[in-house]
Amino acid sequence: MPSAHGVGDLGPEAYRFADFLAEAGQTYWQILPLTPVDPGAGFSPYSSPSAFAGNTLMISLEKLADEKLLDPNELAVFNEQPVRDVTISEVPSESDNTTATVLSAPLVEAPSTLHAAWIKKRPLLEQAAQTFLREATPAQRSDYDRFCGWQADWLDDYALFSALQEATGEPFWIRWPTKIVRREPVELARQRELLDDRIEIIKVLQYFFMRQWSELMAYCYTRKIHLMGDIPIYVQLNSADVWANPTLFKLDTNFQPLFVAGAPPDYFSEDGQRWGNPIYDWAEHERTGFAWWMRRLRHQMSLYSLTRLDHFLGFAVYWEIPASEPTAQVGEWVKAPIEAFMHAMHRQFVQLPIIAEDLGAKAADIQAYLRHYGIPGMRVIQFGFGEDMPTSTYAVHNHAENFVVYSGTHDNNTTLGWFRESDEEHRARMNEYLGIEVTEENVVDQICRLTMQSVARLAIIPIQDILNLDETNRMNTPGLGGRSWQWRLQPGQLTEEVAEKLLKLTKMTGRG
Repeated sequence: MPSAHGVGDLGPEAYRFADFLAEAGQTYWQILPLTPVDPGAGFSPYSSPSAFAGNTLMISLEKLADEKLLDPNELAVFNEQPVRDVTISEVPSESDNTTATVLSAPLVEAPSTLHAAWIKKRPLLEQAAQTFLREATPAQRSDYDRFCGWQADWLDDYALFSALQEATGEPFWIRWPTKIVRREPVELARQRELLDDRIEIIKVLQYFFMRQWSELMAYCYTRKIHLMGDIPIYVQLNSADVWANPTLFKLDTNFQPLFVAGAPPDYFSEDGQRWGNPIYDWAEHERTGFAWWMRRLRHQMSLYSLTRLDHFLGFAVYWEIPASEPTAQVGEWVKAPIEAFMHAMHRQFVQLPIIAEDLGAKAADIQAYLRHYGIPGMRVIQFGFGEDMPTSTYAVHNHAENFVVYSGTHDNNTTLGWFRESDEEHRARMNEYLGIEVTEENVVDQICRLTMQSVARLAIIPIQDILNLDETNRMNTPGLGGRSWQWRLQPGQLTEEVAEKLLKLTKMTGRG
């Protein structure tokens, strides 16, 4: 989102975006994961130091000033200060909760801008937290205490994890003192006492994030907009989750991963995708009744009306790469206990407000489970014009109602960029299918129209396609690392004309 503070947040522009969606007749706003990001992982929201925590960089300074937790004059000074470039060594350490993505992505001009924005913003956030702890009314303190109690099953470990990173000066928990690495109770209790003040600040920042997110969500409901979230299937090795639950992952005796996650060579990458996340020990998860996963799902479902569960295939079969391999070319498919997992999920939740990301070469392996539990999968229009177009499940004539259809996803090129890189045979099939000559001038309109015309129950169009943007506005190129996740919405792009055009298409296709 546009913002005066170097990176988008949960302040005025997020509310204006909700207003735009309402004016355009939309009912769902899908975002990427809200959890913190790591500069060492290229700021990807799918590689986080916590599966539960919120991105504190998303906290709105304006809203804190409205609550008198910050002096408005300080914000004016903030806005006047130049944003300087910084080096990696100057930014918060890898897996620090203080580096974060924003809403749909880390919406910044360049990595250094995100670093610099945090360097400027962090002191003000911490100042607001200190003011809150010093001046909170009894009612405010009671609300904060309730938050800490409700979220204790993840918040206590996460706050200690982040505080230890700062106190030790070592970002990687594997290199901490042995007693802390092995979580000896007496030592953890001692560290909590020593770091009590710092832990409290970290908890207050999480409280600020959660409160502002809840306020935005409530506002969206008044505009009849539902939030759709995203749960990455994997977590980062250098995370509070792995440190607190090492038995749930395939690690050696030194807590190093034996295998890492990824995807084999495919449409997106000749070498495959080596994500580097540690692999789950599914036997241990099953032994515990998938308790960690049920807590995670319950927490995420409290944040959204509907949740996309990333890489759903991984619950049935996953690509296991030996940790020593530099790419994803070497690996093997390993089965996961999807039947037991789905049964546990069904027992925990009366309804399953989730969407399964069922894309990929082995998507057929999970379709029977999705049908049995009535969980919608995904269909991507850009994938529907290959040589197998007559039988392709992505071609519009083969869609079914219980799906979510996309023109493209955050991993795809923008529709205009996708068309530009298409070969002549691909374009010829598009012309034949649509019955017109498809050009750079009309392709985005045609694909957006086709998306809305699908019989799929829900249609999602990336904002880049709504704005007819080219390949330079792509959100992510899988495998590209730090050069992705940098796109930012600019002020003035969401005009009345854009809203009117989207509203017209929405009503015409019966989705109004």
